[in-house]
Amino acid sequence: MNIEQKLQNEIERIAQEYEKIHNEVEALWSSQIVFTWHWWLDVGLSVLPWVLWLIVRDRKRQHSLFYAGLFAMLVAVMLDKVGVSQAGWKYNSLLLPYFVQYLPWDITVMPVVTMLFIQYFPKVSPWIKGAVFGAAAAYVVGPIFMWLGVYEPSSWEHHYSLPIYFVIFMISYWLYYRSLRECEARG
Repeated sequence: MNIEQKLQNEIERIAQEYEKIHNEVEALWSSQIVFTWHWWLDVGLSVLPWVLWLIVRDRKRQHSLFYAGLFAMLVAVMLDKVGVSQAGWKYNSLLLPYFVQYLPWDITVMPVVTMLFIQYFPKVSPWIKGAVFGAAAAYVVGPIFMWLGVYEPSSWEHHYSLPIYFVIFMISYWLYYRSLRECEARG
């Protein structure tokens, strides 16, 4: 058997194990997670922030805001996936059994709060907003999710998140203003 065939066999073995584990997660989700209060919290956190954003968004700048929010969303999904896969933390609640990361945070809370921070208090320095955003996400939201039993860190500490959230906000802010300038230049 050549090296390539051994590799293919090993990948097939891992794929079968992954399918078996996923089937177990699906069974656990359908029998013990869906329709629990944690699950309803997840549904609320997935929907309500977007409803709020639709109501309060700056319609003239919504394209640029959404561009920044989309960046925050994609980075949050990727980093959360990495953190879970590297055993930095785990979630005790799943909105859907197909994702190990916490989708309500990644696809709703993180991007919506980023967009709201950018939209409101335009005269406040983005550095200050980024610091407040990072500190609130790391030292308020994280502990609240721990207290609620949604989030359980293993080797991860809250202060590790602060610079990451700060950088995500600052890049989102930069993308917002870049997009806004391009939209205004086009007329």
